[in-house]
Amino acid sequence: MRAVLKLALAAVWALLLAAAPAVALDAGLIAKNEQALASYRADFDGANKQFRGPYVSDDNLTAIKGAFERVRTSSAQRSAELQGPLSEVAQQLTSLGPPPDSGQEDAGVAETRAQLIATRDKLQSLRSQFDVLAINAQQSAGQVTALQRDQFFERIFDRNRSILNPSLWADVGKGAIALSTALRSLLSEWWNSVRLSANPLGLVVVPVFVAAFFAGYRILSRQLGRWTERFTKTGSEADDMTRLWTILRSLLGTVVTLLVLLGPIHLALESSGYMTALVRTEWKAIIVTVVAAYFFYKLARGMAAPGHPELRIIDLDDSAAARFPILAGVICFVSVFNAQLIDVADGLYLGIQYTVGHSAVSALVLLSLLSIILHTLTHQSGLPKPAGHNLYFGWAPVFTPLAWLLILIGFGALLLGYLALADYLAHQLVRTGMLLTVLVMLYHLLDATVAASFDPHSAIGTFLRRATGLGERSIERIGLIVRTIIDLVFIVGGIPALLLVWTLNWVDFGGFINTLTLGFQVGSVTISPAMVLGVAAVLIAGFLATNLFNRWLGKRILSETRINKGVQDSILKGASYAGYVLAIGFALSVAGLNFTNLAIIAGALGVGIGFGLQSIVNNFVSGLIILAERPVRVGDWVSLADGEGIVRRINVRSTEIETFDGCSIILPNSQLVTGTVRNWTLTDNKGRITVPVTVEVGNDAALVLKLLAETARHHPKVLTYPAPSAVLSRIGLNGLEFDLRVHVADIFDGGQVASDLRLAVLEAFAANDVILSQAVAVKPQRA
Repeated sequence: MRAVLKLALAAVWALLLAAAPAVALDAGLIAKNEQALASYRADFDGANKQFRGPYVSDDNLTAIKGAFERVRTSSAQRSAELQGPLSEVAQQLTSLGPPPDSGQEDAGVAETRAQLIATRDKLQSLRSQFDVLAINAQQSAGQVTALQRDQFFERIFDRNRSILNPSLWADVGKGAIALSTALRSLLSEWWNSVRLSANPLGLVVVPVFVAAFFAGYRILSRQLGRWTERFTKTGSEADDMTRLWTILRSLLGTVVTLLVLLGPIHLALESSGYMTALVRTEWKAIIVTVVAAYFFYKLARGMAAPGHPELRIIDLDDSAAARFPILAGVICFVSVFNAQLIDVADGLYLGIQYTVGHSAVSALVLLSLLSIILHTLTHQSGLPKPAGHNLYFGWAPVFTPLAWLLILIGFGALLLGYLALADYLAHQLVRTGMLLTVLVMLYHLLDATVAASFDPHSAIGTFLRRATGLGERSIERIGLIVRTIIDLVFIVGGIPALLLVWTLNWVDFGGFINTLTLGFQVGSVTISPAMVLGVAAVLIAGFLATNLFNRWLGKRILSETRINKGVQDSILKGASYAGYVLAIGFALSVAGLNFTNLAIIAGALGVGIGFGLQSIVNNFVSGLIILAERPVRVGDWVSLADGEGIVRRINVRSTEIETFDGCSIILPNSQLVTGTVRNWTLTDNKGRITVPVTVEVGNDAALVLKLLAETARHHPKVLTYPAPSAVLSRIGLNGLEFDLRVHVADIFDGGQVASDLRLAVLEAFAANDVILSQAVAVKPQRA
């Protein structure tokens, strides 16, 4: 008894020693989370105070919403991090067991239990507070979103004067005068500040550099054109990669040219003292407008390829191809220039009349240009019918009616005085077109690059085949996987980008991503990307582990034994099913499925089976019975009502039987269990074959029997026991019918043995003047 008490006390003290560090660790963890909770609450209160203020601008609302989203994300992450320590404390309490009913407990154990309970309660309290704070932040962010939406619609649908109202154009003129006056005043102030302090050499260097640049550009462009001719095929055989490479080369040249031209100019003005804070905004507006307009002009020119229809990637005739780049460049210039002009006007503190006039003019110009572009694209007299290779934007005509509708709504808004709505529609249409063009071009460029890289005649394709040793089918699959990944990346990235153009801002998009990351409720189930990825990872790992184990079991263990091949297949199938069931069970555990609800799931499955799954379940259970009883195994020769052949594969639902004609019979497992099946090789491969022989009535029957028996005994694959036999089976109208019956060790050799016996019988009959009556056939039978 004393020994038992000593062991019990030793176990208790070991438990105390193991629990003490955890309690100390939890104390430090609690202090750290309490500080974090106080900090998050302070951030939340500060953002909430700003939000409840008398007036909050749209920019401030965006910042406030960002603060709420940060509090929400941080609080949710803290709450998730506390789950681990809570589980550890719960395990320690479980290991202590319930307190004794008598109330008498060792002082050390009681103290440890009290500390663990206090730690658990504190951790649960902290986690609850983090959860509440995250919910409050999420709700506050939703309120900010609602207010932003209301302000947006209020601003967009604020009615002003119609473009037919002369007073509007009078304000436009006053706004233009105010802008020009402000710019002149700005330039005058700038000149007065730099004329005495700046170095005049900077202004002299700029025109000299520009002249030298264009001279060098002409020389280098010719050299580069000759160097890149090998990348460009001309003529009707130009492929996708050639057309896309031509556009990419043009765009890269444009970017490099603008960097080389504008970079030194900016550096010269900066170093000489002419680039001051007064003109920095205006200089930025000029640079952004020029670069963007020229870039999209070159992109449109590459797509239209005036004068080179073989390089054209959109369906345009020669006339439209010549006009399209100019129209695209002009509309891009107007759109970007208007956006930059707003920033300049804000910096110059112009009045509301300028803003109203600017919205009216920009909307009218952009809508007019969009109408001209759509009319140019939809009315082409020289467009070849049907279209050739120009399929990159073949989907664009589907959206043409929607574009016309939005343009007409914009013009209607201008006529009714909804200037902000018209300006919004015009700019969003232009930005959407620009973004879609860039995304589509980049997508096709990457897709064509991958296709060209995996081509067997390309350098990368040749290297892949030599380095990996993979066949063409495997290389094609790798290429398909890469192209699928590209598709998913552009879908996942392109759709949010379009949403950002029309409705969302980055804060809204970040909140949406946070919602997906932290999870969302579907009924009582929380779904999050982490949970989905975890389930997928466990399933994939489980299936891979099962396949690797089966491969090891088959090649390392079963192949070294003398177990029948059918038994080996049954073992491997059983191991596969067990591994898959375990993988699914672990995956469901990761998903947080409560296995106490399996009765409900079983009930639902029972209802499903009753309504139409009974056949599938019947075949599945039949497959398990086949694997357990093994009435049919892989490699068996079976005869069925539908034919006969060799069992090649026993699956979950069906069994695959390959006939001797090379045809595959897919037979439901239930038919093998409940139907009649003739298995030629159930116990062994030994079998009997019968060779029928018919001779004329005038032949010596005893001689025929003797010749048949001697022929069979001389064949090496005919068994001596049971001994071969020849019988006169029938005296018919066609002659004397004999059956030569022999046994072979492997029934699969029966066809060849029967053929050999026929040849030997023909030789023996010819040597002994026995006359045949008709042809013979083989009938394999079991002894």
